[in-house]
Amino acid sequence: MASKQIEDGGAAFPLLEDGPHSSGGMSLRDWFAGNALVGIISAEGEERTGSPLAALRAFELADAMIAARKATT
Repeated sequence: MASKQIEDGGAAFPLLEDGPHSSGGMSLRDWFAGNALVGIISAEGEERTGSPLAALRAFELADAMIAARKATT
């Protein structure tokens, strides 16, 4: 069974030049999810910070943001 390719939006902070120690960096999906997670934690309170559901929700929101970006370009 083939795994579904996740659209990651590319690099959040693209490098202008590649060097021997550079990497592709953080994906836009990870950047969006991290920022969404801050909002989720702020809204739900610290007692739910460790919940894996908060992280899953953050990536759902990140995926929605990437889809919205693609729809407007």
